[in-house]
Amino acid sequence: MYKEKYVNKYEVLDFSEFYHVYNKAVGSELLFKTEKDYYYFLNKFDRYVNAFAEIYTYCLLPNHFHFLIRIKEESEIIENLKYIGKELSFEKINQAFSNFFNSYAKSFNKIHKRKGKLFMLPYKRILVDKEDYLLILINYIHRNPIHHGLKDNFSDWKYSSYNACISDKPTKIKREEIISFFGSKDDFIKFHQENKEKPGSEKYYLE
Repeated sequence: MYKEKYVNKYEVLDFSEFYHVYNKAVGSELLFKTEKDYYYFLNKFDRYVNAFAEIYTYCLLPNHFHFLIRIKEESEIIENLKYIGKELSFEKINQAFSNFFNSYAKSFNKIHKRKGKLFMLPYKRILVDKEDYLLILINYIHRNPIHHGLKDNFSDWKYSSYNACISDKPTKIKREEIISFFGSKDDFIKFHQENKEKPGSEKYYLE
């Protein structure tokens, strides 16, 4: 009988692979208190992580976030950072995420006049190596505002990639590739509306 592999929530990030990256605030703290915080967080990702990874799907909620990312090919990262002659490793990619979280936390603490740790550590990263889970995860991430009682309609939540996926406006997410996973934009929308589940898929989500 086929035995499904154990899902490691602290995967080593590898080139060209998809990962579900997520984290939450410590205790009852918030990660985002104002609209500016949400956009500032995404800008910080661009600054610190974009050279190593690209966002396919995201959802930012008051006390936690979800990203579906793909680590770029090693040659592309080397070209981006001019790392010729230097070894690339998980530590360098992981350090980019660490710098991202630390920089945001320091800025957030300064703006909102707070002290101390902001994020739970370590952050979670799950390898997404099956196409069916990839589709379900995209749906789960976009529908998260409903799951947490923030909206009745997930498309009304401003801080996710759903509307960027169905829009024609410029975007930094990999819209064409995301839509291609589902076949067409109509199929993408229908999949989200039907909210299909798969037994065992909950382990790819936030506890």
